Amino acid sequence: MIRVFKHLKPKECLMALVCLAFIIMQVWLDLKTPEYMSEITTLVQTPGSAMGDIWIAGGMMLLCTLGSLVGAICVGFFAAVIGSGFSRTLRSSLFNKVESFSMEEINRFSTDSLITRSTNDVTQIQILIAMGFQLIIKAPITAAWALTKIAGKGFEWTFATGIAVSILVVMIGTHMIFVIPRFRKMQILIDNMTRVTRENLTGLRVIRAYNAEDYQEAKYEKANNDLTGTQMFTSRAMATMMPMMSMIMSGMSLSIYWIGAYLIDSA
Repeated sequence: MIRVFKHLKPKECLMALVCLAFIIMQVWLDLKTPEYMSEITTLVQTPGSAMGDIWIAGGMMLLCTLGSLVGAICVGFFAAVIGSGFSRTLRSSLFNKVESFSMEEINRFSTDSLITRSTNDVTQIQILIAMGFQLIIKAPITAAWALTKIAGKGFEWTFATGIAVSILVVMIGTHMIFVIPRFRKMQILIDNMTRVTRENLTGLRVIRAYNAEDYQEAKYEKANNDLTGTQMFTSRAMATMMPMMSMIMSGMSLSIYWIGAYLIDSA
């Protein structure tokens, strides 16, 4: 994968750094918002607080939210530009490389596999770049930054956050153990699907001459069902991650609220 990313152009590397700066700004603003929310709560609970102070804290919280929105839009824009530009360069390099192959090399890789590599695989890398800036890079930065901010607030809150993060790591690791082999198998099934489709197209006259439509349809149906079953498994496995992550994050928020209420009552 590192060798693949060596095809990034200097302009795309510069945009990646700009995108990273917007990600850091977005994370900082996201983590700053709860501080203003806490300030508003404190002002509301404190007798004699000025209404103007509450409005100022609320305005700052609103500005942080709007700034985070602007950062998210900028990250999405730059990620899309980087992904599309990189996929164009990669697809062109791959095409030129395949053009230089001899017939022996083409037969060794198989035409079906080369078609999949130059179409589906390049598209998957483009999606990886576009989603990576918005999720894969942002999530670790947010987690590490949040842990450092909450570490000084109290042992109980740090402990609750640590448990939630540990559960998330175990959950994601378990999903990856079961899903990654299926993703690898999917590549072989996509090659098989491409091969069966090419056989139907290139041998159409022969198939009609020997009245082998039923045989080819059954062959295509088997390849299609194998690929569909694998894709359904991976999609369902990945779809369960978001509800579980939301449940864990909501549970962590509730635990922090209960811990805070307990500490206030104890004081």
